[in-house]
Amino acid sequence: MLEPPYQPSNPLPHRPSAAQDSSRPVNGCLDVLLGLLLVVLEGLICAGVPYYLILARWDPDGREPTRPPPMYWTPVLVLGGIAAAICLLAVVLIRANRPWAGAVQILAALLLCVVAALIGHEDYRRSHPASASAPSYDPGRPGDRCLSGGGDNRECLDSFS
Repeated sequence: MLEPPYQPSNPLPHRPSAAQDSSRPVNGCLDVLLGLLLVVLEGLICAGVPYYLILARWDPDGREPTRPPPMYWTPVLVLGGIAAAICLLAVVLIRANRPWAGAVQILAALLLCVVAALIGHEDYRRSHPASASAPSYDPGRPGDRCLSGGGDNRECLDSFS
């Protein structure tokens, strides 16, 4: 018997659809577990950053600084680099058909970016302290009633006596 010309002689094997694939829920659970395992490993990597911060700021001489310390960018850059690597890993996982693990990695990268921003803000606050506020004008005190601005203290005191 002759085969019709429009049918291939060696057809491709039948692949079940996603709805028919019974192993997909198991793969979904493994997908989430893979994402969580990667987050735990990334957390262990990032756990060394606070210890590095403590040791980098530690001064064995114990001298009191005369001015505020300069901005220290190392932890922000390190955490930002780790967050960029996590984003790259998330793209690889999503392209490898592991969407849940990729989504967990994206959330971990966002959380790491927030932590890096908080550390950077705290270091900025420490290196740029608020200046001492100028004394406010209190109209109830008699010495503050000189508003001319051009004279010295004697002129102000003489104007209200």
